[in-house]
Amino acid sequence: MIKSRLPLVLQCLVFLIPVNIYVIGDWLGTGVQWVFFRYQQTYLGDSIIPVTHEITYILKGTISGRSGFSLGLWAVGALLFIIATFLVILAYTDENFSLVKKASLVTMSGGILLAISVFIQYGILLNSQAGFVIPLGIPVILVIGWWMHQENGEPDETGEDSVKEEPPAPE
Repeated sequence: MIKSRLPLVLQCLVFLIPVNIYVIGDWLGTGVQWVFFRYQQTYLGDSIIPVTHEITYILKGTISGRSGFSLGLWAVGALLFIIATFLVILAYTDENFSLVKKASLVTMSGGILLAISVFIQYGILLNSQAGFVIPLGIPVILVIGWWMHQENGEPDETGEDSVKEEPPAPE
């Protein structure tokens, strides 16, 4: 039996933390973005935009080019977080710790895709006029994935979490 529920709590935290705060253009709008939606304030008003609407905008051709590619990467990253969450839940129902390690790799991959998406959209490396972004949650997501991967308490043959013991000190 896996005793620690912390990986499950941390994996769920990925969906709750704000991933980034952004400014559009020359302060034409501002917003906060989570994995599945964004809250945005512009001169046209306030909006809550779910990732499903952004996928629809891409498929209909409303958004294309650099922004479309960036939003597509974001959607794939969100999908990876869903897959990782299912893997962590499955790890606890099947008592299979190796699934937590796989989920951690999927979580880190999703975090990397979000980072690439942000770099493409806001041109952090390219002095773009798109605005700027402060990626608050992306480092947190990467740390969550890394911690889940580094967690050493793999169950032994009996199903109990093993604890590494120090050898007795010589006298």
